[in-house]
Amino acid sequence: MYKITDELSINGFSANSMDYFIQRNNGSRSFSTMDYYCILIVIQNTAVTIDGIGCEIKRGSLVFIGPSKNMVFCEEASQKGSIYALTFSASFFEKSAKDSLVLNSDLFFDKSSQVVVTQASIPIDEVVKLIINRLNLYKTKQNNGLYISVAHNCVEALLLDGLFCVDEKAYEEQNDVRKFTFIDIVNRFRVLLQKHYQIEKHVSFYAQLLFVTPRRLSEMTESVLGRTAKQVIIDKVVSEGIRMLKHSNFTVSEVAYQLGFNDEANFSTFIKKHTAKNPRMIRHAG
Repeated sequence: MYKITDELSINGFSANSMDYFIQRNNGSRSFSTMDYYCILIVIQNTAVTIDGIGCEIKRGSLVFIGPSKNMVFCEEASQKGSIYALTFSASFFEKSAKDSLVLNSDLFFDKSSQVVVTQASIPIDEVVKLIINRLNLYKTKQNNGLYISVAHNCVEALLLDGLFCVDEKAYEEQNDVRKFTFIDIVNRFRVLLQKHYQIEKHVSFYAQLLFVTPRRLSEMTESVLGRTAKQVIIDKVVSEGIRMLKHSNFTVSEVAYQLGFNDEANFSTFIKKHTAKNPRMIRHAG
């Protein structure tokens, strides 16, 4: 199984060429996005199979791939610099409600397509200069905070570029108010969860905001994500807890407070129940 890079594990973000990832993957061109989001910058014509569906992609394209997607790249992807991949977590990008809305838009959750492919608004060589070369430059500055800020800006620029194309297409195809489907409701639930998970951990809270019953919300999340709404909430809190324990200087008590627990004991019980490890074991595991 492919092992994610240290950069992605620690920062929640990485930017590399696909030939680098393929080399790390012992030559295999098969990958899973797992819980991450991925933007491909395509320099040469290529092809990729996503969840069993083949897709021919032209030079100059931006490809937006959401979580839990299985990808198999063609042999040309092994050529140096043919494709660049920006991979990031939701917690890396979502710094505001606006970020959540962009991330949970049709760019990554288009119910009519496995993947969204748009044409970059500027020549692809300029995209490489503005995004890839810029990231590589700041990566050498030995200032991780500055690098992360630049990385967030680069991801945002690509997302907005892609979202412009998606919105333009939507306006061409329909002028009426969009009806919410299961996927729409679940995406809105995920936006609300990102905003409120530290305080609100009950399904009823989110169901009320979405104008559905808790049972109905769980039916929708099971259909779309394969998990009940309660489990989605638990998984979010657990993943954020693990991330903070491994990659922050907060004490266990401070992490517990950040995640809305009354005390360290309640947080420790919660983490151990869902990971079989106590917080200190997780922290020292690195």
